[in-house]
Amino acid sequence: MQLDIRLPIGLLFSLLGLLLVVSGLVMDKGVYQRSLGINVNLWWGVVLLAFGIVMLLLMRRGAGGVRPAMSTPEGRDTEAREHQLGLEHEPPRRGH
Repeated sequence: MQLDIRLPIGLLFSLLGLLLVVSGLVMDKGVYQRSLGINVNLWWGVVLLAFGIVMLLLMRRGAGGVRPAMSTPEGRDTEAREHQLGLEHEPPRRGH
């Protein structure tokens, strides 16, 4: 089983972004006087939420991108070149 790293990254950033957005919307506006009146939690929450959503969308888009080498002309050429040079490496088979 291969885990796509974009899944945990997307979930983490989406969750943190959502928490910051909610925090920015419900907190007292007087807290932001030190940051020149800019609602930092809201804006950074939007940025983190957008990044998390992009990671999740990229994960869904790239899920089926792995193909065997022999299914493309470039892969067949590479396999033939490795065979000629003796560079092939077969992984050990389980149970044999």
